[in-house]
Amino acid sequence: MRITFIISHLIRGGGVRVAFEYANQLQKRNHEVYVVYPAVTIPMRARFNGVKDLLLIVFGSLKRCLRRPIDKDRAQPFETDASLIEVPLFYPLFAKILPFAKLLEWSIPDADVIIATAWETAYLVSTLSDRKGQKFYFVQSYEIWGVWNDTECWKKAKRLKKEDEKCAVAMADVMPKEKKLRESKELVDRSYQLPLRKITIAEWLRQLIENKFDQRVEEVIPNGVNFNIFFKEGDRRDEAEHINVLMPYRPDKLKGFNDGLDAFARVRAQHPNTRFAVFGRRPPHKSGQLLGLPEWIEFHDIESDAQLRALYNDAHIFVLPSWIEGFPLPPMEAMACGCAVVTTDAGGFVDYLKNGQTALVVPIKDPAALARSVCRLIEDENERRRVAENGHQLIRQFTWENAAEKMEAVLKKDNKACLW
Repeated sequence: MRITFIISHLIRGGGVRVAFEYANQLQKRNHEVYVVYPAVTIPMRARFNGVKDLLLIVFGSLKRCLRRPIDKDRAQPFETDASLIEVPLFYPLFAKILPFAKLLEWSIPDADVIIATAWETAYLVSTLSDRKGQKFYFVQSYEIWGVWNDTECWKKAKRLKKEDEKCAVAMADVMPKEKKLRESKELVDRSYQLPLRKITIAEWLRQLIENKFDQRVEEVIPNGVNFNIFFKEGDRRDEAEHINVLMPYRPDKLKGFNDGLDAFARVRAQHPNTRFAVFGRRPPHKSGQLLGLPEWIEFHDIESDAQLRALYNDAHIFVLPSWIEGFPLPPMEAMACGCAVVTTDAGGFVDYLKNGQTALVVPIKDPAALARSVCRLIEDENERRRVAENGHQLIRQFTWENAAEKMEAVLKKDNKACLW
């Protein structure tokens, strides 16, 4: 088959990593795979001050798009053997303008299957001709980021949720008061009504799409781990003089970073010899100190998977305090490297983590519970080793090879190009 993945940007992150992993695995399975991305990313709700602004953006993006060859270091946050194709931009308004629509049709290859990997790209895929392939929407999260950051929306979801329903699923019934949040949520919600076949990564997302938007999900395919990148590396943590605790640096509210900082401070008060570290992209800073980060927490600016693997292997305990996640990769990667994981019961975690066995799982927005769980693992070495080993054994089941096999089966189903 010829398969095209449409990604909304090339910034290093979980959703992009997942798309590249599938592209690589499907390429290995003798499919012809393309990854299409925009030269310029324009927010779906962007507004222009007249035709001049619009033309400047269009011509600027065309200039970037026509640069060849592609700068591999810039264009590939992850290694791939798939073909990379850069197009000007994905702003839906332009897809309704005939010359731009023709350019997109010309730029994106004809294929048997085309896959949107985020809600913005779903709108683009829905406008393309059938020559681009059977259309799929690979839903990796409920991408209402501003709503997840809003405390009032969480309160409403808790009031609206049914007895057997997750708060995250009930968020579909919430109508934010703020106009900007309301409009952005409506755009995401409408994307699920587009005539695209749906695949998702977690059970809670299947429930969301089927129960709240009355759309059929073809398959739930859990994410995998690339064990060529993330694996146990030596015995450094056994030789360490201090317990090392690691957390991603993701200061958005929905990532629970402030909850994590609160938990770290509580743990430090009881165990002052513990070492704390965070990793991520370097944010703005003043006077050499990262905003919102105490001086006793070490920051690691990650530029490669090898760096990240080393951090995981140095850490005894990995903490993820998120309020919401689709089916997050970092805990899986940490488990593959031998960390004991402490996380919240947000989103897709519950699909593969069992509290007290493969990880310690606490309620969202509860820094005290996070701290208690971290302290429990610091104080009980046998418990820490048991949780780490159980997690390590569990996560070995989640391979990208298995995920790609399931993905291939869904893409082939009812596809005339695959009927022999």
